[in-house]
Amino acid sequence: MAKRFSAPLERTARLLDLVPYINTHQGISIKELSGVFKVSSTQMVSDLTTLWMCGLPGYTPLELMDLDFESGFVTINNAPTLSKPRSISFDEGVALLLGLDLLRSSISSDRRDLIERIDSLSERLSTLIKLPSALSATAPVNEQISRAVLKSIKSQTGLQIVYHSLYRDEITTREIFPIEIIDNHSQQYLSAYCYTAQDFRQFKLDRVQSAQIINIEKTVPATSIDSKKIPFIVSVIKPTREIAERFNQPRLKPTTNFESASYSKQWIERSILASGSAVALQSPPEIRISVAEMAQSMLDRYKAG
Repeated sequence: MAKRFSAPLERTARLLDLVPYINTHQGISIKELSGVFKVSSTQMVSDLTTLWMCGLPGYTPLELMDLDFESGFVTINNAPTLSKPRSISFDEGVALLLGLDLLRSSISSDRRDLIERIDSLSERLSTLIKLPSALSATAPVNEQISRAVLKSIKSQTGLQIVYHSLYRDEITTREIFPIEIIDNHSQQYLSAYCYTAQDFRQFKLDRVQSAQIINIEKTVPATSIDSKKIPFIVSVIKPTREIAERFNQPRLKPTTNFESASYSKQWIERSILASGSAVALQSPPEIRISVAEMAQSMLDRYKAG
């Protein structure tokens, strides 16, 4: 029979409680300690081994916990130092408050017990760091949209979304079949088959304005998503941060080329034009010609004015 070990969050909470408990119960047996925390002796030894490798900043033998449990009885020899609670700086308190606010926004309104605990902890932290007013962090993706997307993926049903496309600068209503959520450089994208475009697409989740589950038969072509991308090559002239972020190329150097791909011809055109003289599109030739015509059209308008 496989051994049962604690979930990470449950174990973390127990480890935080173990130190002050052992500090006030020096010499307690592992068996008795396991009973107090309602875990097996094997789990308790694993927890104590983890604590034995923890300590104060510096993490040399002088700062690590001087924990002894080989005899079957547990003691902490440097308990007076560890018993002093660590103070929270203002910056750390602000980070915790923003994290709690994000956590609160992701919890269903039905869980009043969790919301009340978060509010109580936030109030205590605000008082501790002397913050005069409450902080609020807004999640980039609406909670209702996230729930609808996740439910659609799990149940393999269709989804109707209202989407703001920055490539065309327009808002459209689309019927899609969600496949998976992809995390890319702290941004979330929904990979899906779009029945409106009759093709595979990736939708940036924070641009989805609404989402509603609909009944659609699963008729998604087996064509690989990657085969639908348009490959292009760009020459770097001025390696600015804006260019690196736009094309997702963190290590840009002048007079070098990089290859990439996009689902949208319009995105390639608009990105090249928005980059000005910092880059030059090398291929594909048809998009290169299109970009040149669009740029000339803009110049002609300036001359006409």
